[in-house]
Amino acid sequence: MTAPITRVRLQELPCFSTIPKATKAFFKQWHIYTIDITRILSLPYAEARQEMSSLRSLYGKSKKEAITVDEFCAHTGISKKIVRMHLIERLLEGELKKQVGKANRQRAEGSR
Repeated sequence: MTAPITRVRLQELPCFSTIPKATKAFFKQWHIYTIDITRILSLPYAEARQEMSSLRSLYGKSKKEAITVDEFCAHTGISKKIVRMHLIERLLEGELKKQVGKANRQRAEGSR
């Protein structure tokens, strides 16, 4: 006999209920910004800008054209999983900042 499967409900783990919304934007972003390079490679912002310009010159792109995740991974040798993890982390961080700012504004309006 096998043991019955127990399932955890989303109400018991509220942090998991926000993940599907957060990953939607991840699939939309297929390019790398300079801030992503600073976090992934632990470089200062100026060096990350130089890295972006070297990537653009390597792939023959203008300043306005984006560097894709595939191009970045091919150049640096970092796996796509790690890069995508950093992109999701940056997205979630932005969402948390929005929520904290909204809560602070509501608290400030309530104290008036």
